[in-house]
Amino acid sequence: MIQSLLTESASIRETMMNKKELVAALAAHCDTTQAQAGEFVNAFTEIVTNELKKGDKSSVALPGFGQFIAKHRASREMRNPATGAMMMSKAKTSATFKASANLKDL
Repeated sequence: MIQSLLTESASIRETMMNKKELVAALAAHCDTTQAQAGEFVNAFTEIVTNELKKGDKSSVALPGFGQFIAKHRASREMRNPATGAMMMSKAKTSATFKASANLKDL
């Protein structure tokens, strides 16, 4: 069982691109330095984050790619799994991503 989990984890890692790899690919594609590409990636994530922090229903749309959306989740009654007691969860706003039709049809 442990071996299958390790194998599955390794196969997921082989298909996942991390930030360092994204910066390197962006630098190569745009014929720029990795430092400049890194600044671009950091600026992009900061801008998207700040836009979504503006509140519920705020979004950033990239046609042909997808849409980052801030969704409000109301507080709700839930059960504590350890004690079985009923309690209220906190209301929160979280970021979601909705892929465009082009991205869904890979």
